Amino acid sequence: MHAPVSPATESFEFGTKAETLARLAPLVRSAVVLPMESFTVDRWRGDPLGVLDRVRGHSWSSAPLIVRSSSRDEDQAGFSNAGRYLSLSDVHGWQELRRAIDIVVRSFDDHPDNQVLVQPQLRDPVASGVVSSCEPSGGAPYRVVNWTESADTAEVTSGRAGVRTWYFLPGPDPVPPTPLLAGLPALIAELEQLSGDEPFEFEFGVAGDGRLVLFQVRPLATARLPLSRRRHRAAVAACQAQVATLQSAGPPALSRDTVLGVMPDWNPAEMIGVRPRPLALSLYRRLITDRIWAESRFRYGYRDLRGTPLLVDLGGLAYIDTRASFSSLVPAALDDRTAARLVRHYLTRLRANPGLHDKVEFEIALSSFHFGTPGDAARLCEVNVLDHAEAAALVRALRVLTVRMMSPSGPFTRDLAELDQLSRWQVRRRPRWSPDRIGELVRLCRTQGTLPFAGVARAAFAATALVRSLVDTGTLSPADADALLGSATTVSTEMQRDFCTVDRRTFLDRYGHLRPGTYDILSARYDEEPDRYFDWSIRDTPPHPPVFHPTPAQARDVRELLAAHRMPGTERDLFRFVTSAVSAREYGKLQFSRVLSEILVEARRAGERLGFTADELSYATVDALSQLTGSVRTDSAVLHEAIERGSSRHALTGSLCAPAVITGAAELASFVALPGEANFVTQSRVAARVADVSAGDDPAGAIAMITAADPGYDWIFTKGIAGLVTAFGGANSHMAIRALELGIPAAIGVGETQFRNWLRAGALEVDAAAKLVRPVPVAGRPEPEARAS
Repeated sequence: MHAPVSPATESFEFGTKAETLARLAPLVRSAVVLPMESFTVDRWRGDPLGVLDRVRGHSWSSAPLIVRSSSRDEDQAGFSNAGRYLSLSDVHGWQELRRAIDIVVRSFDDHPDNQVLVQPQLRDPVASGVVSSCEPSGGAPYRVVNWTESADTAEVTSGRAGVRTWYFLPGPDPVPPTPLLAGLPALIAELEQLSGDEPFEFEFGVAGDGRLVLFQVRPLATARLPLSRRRHRAAVAACQAQVATLQSAGPPALSRDTVLGVMPDWNPAEMIGVRPRPLALSLYRRLITDRIWAESRFRYGYRDLRGTPLLVDLGGLAYIDTRASFSSLVPAALDDRTAARLVRHYLTRLRANPGLHDKVEFEIALSSFHFGTPGDAARLCEVNVLDHAEAAALVRALRVLTVRMMSPSGPFTRDLAELDQLSRWQVRRRPRWSPDRIGELVRLCRTQGTLPFAGVARAAFAATALVRSLVDTGTLSPADADALLGSATTVSTEMQRDFCTVDRRTFLDRYGHLRPGTYDILSARYDEEPDRYFDWSIRDTPPHPPVFHPTPAQARDVRELLAAHRMPGTERDLFRFVTSAVSAREYGKLQFSRVLSEILVEARRAGERLGFTADELSYATVDALSQLTGSVRTDSAVLHEAIERGSSRHALTGSLCAPAVITGAAELASFVALPGEANFVTQSRVAARVADVSAGDDPAGAIAMITAADPGYDWIFTKGIAGLVTAFGGANSHMAIRALELGIPAAIGVGETQFRNWLRAGALEVDAAAKLVRPVPVAGRPEPEARAS
């Protein structure tokens, strides 16, 4: 690789692709620009043989060539038209060259000054990618590198699978994730000085000998950073200090260090988004993650973590402290030494396997008893985490905890009764807004809503783990397991049935308080915009949920498993618990969300009284709203200050980039995104129906769903799409660039599994600023249930 070089002192102006490369070639020292020949369309049409002769005069012309577009309306500030025009590679011989040039020319509009660029093709590249000098959507000063390690230099721009993303801040000697990228920081700094600090992006390749090859440089259309770089640096430093402090915290958590994640446990990324606005974040913390989460687990027989917050507010980014989470999932009956060894092991596994952060309880932690638990505990002995006596104690403690959970006199039954009591609560809005109303509703929601909901959600997890273990033992097939879980009578199935069978008013009386963003004041309730969410002309036959009937052999096998593992009851008792717990989770959300939705309604009423919009209120906190007194003058001042403070802080939050899993403070300055971690484009949000473009759906006015961020789909931008979601691709793929330029909210590279799930949703809301995609109901289909444990 090249040694670091001093930056060039000359400058250049962006032009066409060919002009920019020609101007940079003698200036750039950190990379090479391949030799080239360029010419206008007019010249080609007037003297094609002369052009071919000129190309033939270069010593490099006998090598395989690449013929590239260099149009006047490409690579300009504000409209790159990235990938719109053709480039053809592996061109051999003069006949192929002439044909390739004709094809590229035909891909242009008819402007005679459009250009064609011919270069030797880079032989045997070992890596390639695209780099942005700043974060494309918000202008934050992160370098963003999308790269692949393969011989195909078009993998990144075409948005295919296998693209990785490296974010890093300018600074001394950032450590690249691979030596192949070691020269990029110097090249970025050099181009930044040459461009006069104008945002840009470039495409590069890495030759077999380690040389960086500069393929293309273009200005980057991006939003201006809404705060100074000095303030951004200070914010990053504060977050790093916060993470460092967390790594030395003491009891009651059972480890001195921790791992932060956006998806473990109560998964804020799914529930409120990675960058929630202050009101949503404060509600989530007050109602669940400050204390209620630990109170519920203590009631179920887990270790006492009351007083320890689960959620870490990292500059407005919402993370789960997995040290607290793992500690809270240890049975209280287990001794401190064994419990601490377990938690340290869980954290070590998560550090080594960060991709498991969204499935820690199925893949890492042992938090309830199922028929595979003894085997899981034995494997902990094999890796010297526990000795045999400790493993046996863990199995006993989990069995006792789970049996108590399943008991008719246990905490699950009690929590379900509390939710039944809340179901009788009636909304009675006072004619005049009352300042104490929000505080009353918050207390009601905590004590009679989210507290029992947290318990029944924990029971639902234990039930699901039991069913999965029946599949693992071969007792049930995967289809049988799906039928068993699907046979539960849930709010979703009742809602689908009611949509088809009851009148509109009755339907909205029952479900109108729901909103896709449960904690989001900007997310309209179903009864506020019913025609947006439901197509009342489609009233199909009510769906029939699956019915599960175990075979005699399956019933016998389950009875034998229960007896072998010293679990009480019969197979019917087990199946009844499973369906009851799964149903209770949705039922609990329906009940507590009635109160939560009313909190947001009362917040809007307060705003209307004091002259604040819902958008402005989203920057306040529930604490500020609870402090209102009824005095217009005093309350206006309180809310104005809270909104100003929240808005300013959220602008800072929007400028922060951080990994989905944080294991140390250094990762806030340099990190590689996890595979399948979406890249969000723009700071906008939209809710619209889903259009499966590859299946022929009309994307006009819809959220276009395409597998790869392939420039071949550029035509969708002429259809007036509302949003874009792709399974594969990076922040610098052509489709991401086009969406950014056009101001279309997009989630690029969400992963194949999530893409398929969202494709079935009917409609989605894409909130790019919050880094959140969530399903919304359409044509009578309710939103899929979000996960919580």
